[in-house]
Amino acid sequence: MRDIAVASRYAKALFIAAGHRHETEAALADLMAVGTLLAPGSRTARFFASPEVRLMDKRELLRRALDQRAVRSIVVFVDLLLRKKRLHELPLIVTEYEALVERAQGIQRAQLVSAVPFGKAELARLQKQLEVRLSARVKLSAVVDERLLGGALVHIGDQVIDRSVRTLLGAIATQLHEARV
Repeated sequence: MRDIAVASRYAKALFIAAGHRHETEAALADLMAVGTLLAPGSRTARFFASPEVRLMDKRELLRRALDQRAVRSIVVFVDLLLRKKRLHELPLIVTEYEALVERAQGIQRAQLVSAVPFGKAELARLQKQLEVRLSARVKLSAVVDERLLGGALVHIGDQVIDRSVRTLLGAIATQLHEARV
């Protein structure tokens, strides 16, 4: 598991800087594009990680590639990551920055963990129910975990809605033990 503390700090700094320049949403789109371009294992990422290429040459190439294609805050930010040898942190920074932008827009992230995949209609219905319950827009992602016997869990921030079979059976067992006959 990777530590996200560094990525979170960089994402917050970019969020503040882009906000001052009124480029928050545009910066997100450009940051995601740069993240795709510099995806781990890609030829471009290997080039920028190479110790054989001078930093000055890397910076110039990056500046020419991003100038006129990305907002100024992203050009400066990616240059900073390059100089600080933090380009490898870019995927986590993108994730953290996206979460900050969504939070500013009033969107809450929720993750569904289920034993079997949910259909599109079921996911849409669950998303609507969560939006009503939270009084906010919800971005729902789904993950399948075969270790669950059945049912599902929904993680929203630090809150968990647990409707897994294991938990429900545990509740029934507790009720049976407490019942007097």
